Amino acid sequence: MSEYITVAGLVQFDPRTRQAGDKTVRDVVIRAIGSNQNFSITVWPEKANVVINKGDFLVVDGKHTQSAGQNKEGAQVTYNNMSASTLFRFAGDGGSTSAPKAVAAPAATGDDFPF
Repeated sequence: MSEYITVAGLVQFDPRTRQAGDKTVRDVVIRAIGSNQNFSITVWPEKANVVINKGDFLVVDGKHTQSAGQNKEGAQVTYNNMSASTLFRFAGDGGSTSAPKAVAAPAATGDDFPF
C-alpha cells in the first residue's frame, strides 16, 4: 500500500548515492518528529541542487510505502520508505556541540522606535 504523506525530521546519517535504473539518486534517513520511526527518503536527480547533510532538518512530502522485514538481531521491523516529491531543507549546525553564541543588539535610542 502506498499513500502520500508529509514527514519532518533530522537527517541521521550522511546521504548515500546509488543507481536507480539510469539515474543517480540519494538515500537519506530521517527520524520523524514526534515518533521513534526512521524514514528512508529517495531524493531524485531533479533535487540535485539541494545540499543535504547529517544534522539538517528536512520536511519531505511524497509517496510513502511500508515493508516488513527483520533487523540484524532477527526481530520483526517495519521499514518506511518515501520518494521525495517536495523537499525543504533547514541547515543543521554541522554537528557542533558548543552552545550558541549570544549576539547583543545595538543600543536603541528614543528615535529608533518605529512607533
